[in-house]
Amino acid sequence: MKKYTVDRLEGELAILLPAGDESIKKEILTKQLPAGLKEGDVIEVECNGDGIVREAVVNYQETKYRKQKAQSTLQKLKNK
Repeated sequence: MKKYTVDRLEGELAILLPAGDESIKKEILTKQLPAGLKEGDVIEVECNGDGIVREAVVNYQETKYRKQKAQSTLQKLKNK
């Protein structure tokens, strides 16, 4: 499965950015993804050859870690 970050939700579409190369975006219908998905969530997705999602799971542990890391970085910048 490939790892993505949810960049944003636009109506029926989720805009995903692949880990390691956030210059590329992937658009997937939100109905193919787990309910309750939010911007900033880390999600692991496996698609078939036609681009249809076969499996998708939110990686809550990595999502929490990334949010804490971003918060820490912001705090450091504020304290300069």
